Amino acid sequence: MQLISIYCGLDTNGHDDIDARAVALELAAKWLPFGHTIIEATGRWSGQVGTVDEPTLIIQVFSDRTSEAYALAGEFKNRCFQESVAITRQEIEADFV
Repeated sequence: MQLISIYCGLDTNGHDDIDARAVALELAAKWLPFGHTIIEATGRWSGQVGTVDEPTLIIQVFSDRTSEAYALAGEFKNRCFQESVAITRQEIEADFV
Protein backbone atom coordinates (compact mmCIF):
# COMPACT_ATOMS: atom_id res chain seq x y z
CA MET A 1 0.00 0.00 0.00
CA GLN A 2 1.14 3.57 -0.62
CA LEU A 3 0.63 6.83 1.19
CA ILE A 4 -0.01 9.35 -1.57
CA SER A 5 0.29 13.06 -0.75
CA ILE A 6 -0.88 15.83 -3.10
CA TYR A 7 0.37 19.35 -2.34
CA CYS A 8 -2.12 22.01 -3.48
CA GLY A 9 -0.88 25.59 -3.21
CA LEU A 10 -3.77 28.00 -2.70
CA ASP A 11 -2.42 31.10 -4.49
CA THR A 12 -4.36 31.45 -7.76
CA ASN A 13 -1.87 33.87 -9.37
CA GLY A 14 -4.20 36.86 -9.37
CA HIS A 15 -7.42 35.03 -10.20
CA ASP A 16 -9.33 36.34 -7.17
CA ASP A 17 -12.63 34.87 -8.38
CA ILE A 18 -11.36 31.33 -7.69
CA ASP A 19 -11.41 29.81 -4.19
CA ALA A 20 -8.55 27.30 -4.48
CA ARG A 21 -9.28 25.81 -1.05
CA ALA A 22 -12.87 25.05 -2.06
CA VAL A 23 -11.68 23.60 -5.38
CA ALA A 24 -9.16 21.33 -3.62
CA LEU A 25 -11.82 20.04 -1.21
CA GLU A 26 -14.31 19.52 -4.06
CA LEU A 27 -11.76 17.56 -6.10
CA ALA A 28 -10.67 15.47 -3.11
CA ALA A 29 -14.28 14.41 -2.57
CA LYS A 30 -14.71 13.73 -6.30
CA TRP A 31 -11.51 11.72 -6.92
CA LEU A 32 -11.00 10.15 -3.47
CA PRO A 33 -14.56 9.40 -2.30
CA PHE A 34 -13.61 6.48 -0.04
CA GLY A 35 -11.60 8.64 2.35
CA HIS A 36 -8.68 11.01 2.53
CA THR A 37 -6.99 13.38 4.97
CA ILE A 38 -6.62 17.15 4.61
CA ILE A 39 -3.62 18.85 6.23
CA GLU A 40 -3.33 22.65 6.36
CA ALA A 41 0.26 23.73 5.73
CA THR A 42 2.46 26.53 4.46
CA GLY A 43 4.50 25.91 1.33
CA ARG A 44 7.69 27.92 0.83
CA TRP A 45 9.63 28.55 -2.31
CA SER A 46 12.00 31.15 -3.76
CA GLY A 47 10.89 33.20 -6.71
CA GLN A 48 11.85 36.42 -8.46
CA VAL A 49 10.39 38.42 -5.55
CA GLY A 50 12.29 36.42 -2.90
CA THR A 51 10.95 33.79 -0.52
CA VAL A 52 7.23 33.17 -0.87
CA ASP A 53 5.02 31.64 1.83
CA GLU A 54 1.91 30.07 0.28
CA PRO A 55 -1.04 28.54 2.13
CA THR A 56 -1.20 24.91 1.04
CA LEU A 57 -3.52 21.95 1.48
CA ILE A 58 -1.92 18.51 1.57
CA ILE A 59 -4.38 15.82 0.57
CA GLN A 60 -3.33 12.33 1.68
CA VAL A 61 -4.79 8.96 0.80
CA PHE A 62 -3.83 5.32 1.36
CA SER A 63 -4.06 3.59 -2.00
CA ASP A 64 -2.28 1.46 -4.54
CA ARG A 65 -3.96 3.31 -7.40
CA THR A 66 -2.27 6.54 -8.40
CA SER A 67 -4.48 7.51 -11.35
CA GLU A 68 -6.99 9.31 -9.12
CA ALA A 69 -4.23 11.35 -7.45
CA TYR A 70 -2.83 12.42 -10.81
CA ALA A 71 -6.30 13.28 -12.10
CA LEU A 72 -7.00 15.38 -9.00
CA ALA A 73 -3.63 17.16 -9.26
CA GLY A 74 -4.02 17.89 -12.98
CA GLU A 75 -7.53 19.25 -12.61
CA PHE A 76 -6.50 21.37 -9.60
CA LYS A 77 -3.46 22.72 -11.48
CA ASN A 78 -5.58 23.80 -14.44
CA ARG A 79 -8.51 25.24 -12.51
CA CYS A 80 -6.39 27.13 -9.95
CA PHE A 81 -3.65 28.44 -12.27
CA GLN A 82 -0.82 26.60 -10.49
CA GLU A 83 2.63 26.22 -12.04
CA SER A 84 2.94 22.77 -10.50
CA VAL A 85 1.32 20.40 -8.02
CA ALA A 86 3.60 17.98 -6.15
CA ILE A 87 2.64 14.35 -5.63
CA THR A 88 4.64 12.04 -3.38
CA ARG A 89 4.24 8.28 -2.97
CA GLN A 90 5.65 6.26 -0.12
CA GLU A 91 5.37 2.50 0.36
CA ILE A 92 3.94 1.82 3.81
CA GLU A 93 2.32 -0.86 5.89
CA ALA A 94 -1.02 0.28 7.33
CA ASP A 95 -3.94 -1.31 9.11
CA PHE A 96 -7.37 0.06 9.92
CA VAL A 97 -8.68 -0.88 13.37
